[in-house]
Amino acid sequence: VGMIVWTLDSTGARLTAPLLAVGSTPAPPGHEVIILRLADGRELAASPAHTVADGRALGNLALGEVLDGSTLLSVNRELYEGAATYDILPGGSTGLYWANGILMKSTLAR
Repeated sequence: VGMIVWTLDSTGARLTAPLLAVGSTPAPPGHEVIILRLADGRELAASPAHTVADGRALGNLALGEVLDGSTLLSVNRELYEGAATYDILPGGSTGLYWANGILMKSTLAR
């Protein structure tokens, strides 16, 4: 909490804001994550229900779709071996932040 991250405001302008919250959710046995690989080299691993900036859940994305300006080269499910998953809530009005260069929407309540 308090670390500065990049976010977007309601007009789409990129700005810095402090983290308001860092949350974790216990990962049950058998929990899977989605591993995304984009044509421009960006990659991300996150829970299937986590949403990207436009509201689509990672688990609903398909090969060949466009995400954050790049084509999805692979969308795979893998068993998650961690004890919990994590999310952040940046300050500002949108709850948007970049995770490994991909614009995501926070799952944490304001």
